Amino acid sequence: MQRAELKEILQCLPRYKTRFYYFKDRYALLLLNLAVATETSKKELKSTRFARLLEKDIVKTTLAQCRGRALTGDDFEAYWPARYECYYLTLGAWGSKHWMWNQTSRRGYNLVLQLNFSSEHDEPYRKLVDPEDDRPFEFGGHPVAKGPLHTLAWSRMDIDLAKGEALIEEIQNDWIREALWARRMAVRQRGPYFYWGSKRQNERVIRYVDSILRQHEAIWDEAMLSATIWFLRRELGISSIYYHSHETGASLKKISGSLPPRSLYTKLPRKFCFAETKDVPGFLHCKTKSALTTKRLDQARFYSIAL
Repeated sequence: MQRAELKEILQCLPRYKTRFYYFKDRYALLLLNLAVATETSKKELKSTRFARLLEKDIVKTTLAQCRGRALTGDDFEAYWPARYECYYLTLGAWGSKHWMWNQTSRRGYNLVLQLNFSSEHDEPYRKLVDPEDDRPFEFGGHPVAKGPLHTLAWSRMDIDLAKGEALIEEIQNDWIREALWARRMAVRQRGPYFYWGSKRQNERVIRYVDSILRQHEAIWDEAMLSATIWFLRRELGISSIYYHSHETGASLKKISGSLPPRSLYTKLPRKFCFAETKDVPGFLHCKTKSALTTKRLDQARFYSIAL
């Protein structure tokens, strides 16, 4: 996307104020909320691509409360468990003139949606691990939030507002991977050790991961993709969303060497009812001049969903 379009979108979310609540399997309710535009029945939903979501316990609970009457999108916002996580959403930009190093599918910039921890995580985190705010589980070269927030995960998106299309370029997480590595080091060491230049206390790192971070580890990918879909549909009005397959993403983004986790480009989009397609986002075809890129697009496979 072009820089001017990106700057316009960056004004969508008030800084540090947009909360996003998540609990296990909330994505099913979110998708049904977005998919049900008019009154419908359970039988009619069973004939759509969202039929598999009806088997989720939280969806069954919602349907039971409706007692057989016609369903609306609002019905799928009524369920709320006793325990849930609060995150903050922020926006950022990714890209430069040297686009080949940015792992984007075309020249230009990506919009970044960041999923950030709340104080419920940050306060015990600072006490146990990070009193000096050296952010040992972040990479400054990645598109994480600037300022006081700590980024759990992010998604990168290429967007065409005129066409009403978006391509999710990646969903990624540094924090949990690095924290789990630090925990493994803590288990092996007999005394305090240095990690990213600062001394860490073994027992505190282990306690942080096991008592604070595990609950986020279990849901981060669901939460990140849910927040991305919510933002694209509710804030930008985009109804046609594409998602890279593992092979096509590596090819178009020119990723060599170690590839990202396959599950993020197979299991995750399928869980969210994305369907495999040979269709290509229109904006990728528009300005393609390279014969090699054209060939890659002809062989491309994406996942897509329309809401």
